[in-house]
Amino acid sequence: MRLERHVGGLSADRKVKYLRESGWTEEDGAWRGPGAEAEAFPLARALHHQLTADLSAALGARGWKVREYSMRGYVKLVDPQDDSVCSLPGALRKQARRDGCPVRELTYALFLNASLKRS
Repeated sequence: MRLERHVGGLSADRKVKYLRESGWTEEDGAWRGPGAEAEAFPLARALHHQLTADLSAALGARGWKVREYSMRGYVKLVDPQDDSVCSLPGALRKQARRDGCPVRELTYALFLNASLKRS
């Protein structure tokens, strides 16, 4: 699942603004995260990493726990109801079913909430 599709299809300007507000810096066309040891990534990969971090944190507020991050930036989450493990897209689908709303709606609401907290 392309997370970007579920947060309203960000324009190039919104992508850059979102990353900068999240502490990312651009160096020679690559983006470096806020951590000192952070690796530089192309825009699309940097966006994926930041969306993953924000959406995982938002699900954490609903009881989900991060089990692990892969080297490629994917996350495994633990379901608060049955302790099963699933990917971020799977967790978003489960949470949307519980909330009785479409996945797109939930994902966009979580994204907006994370963006507003930073502003």
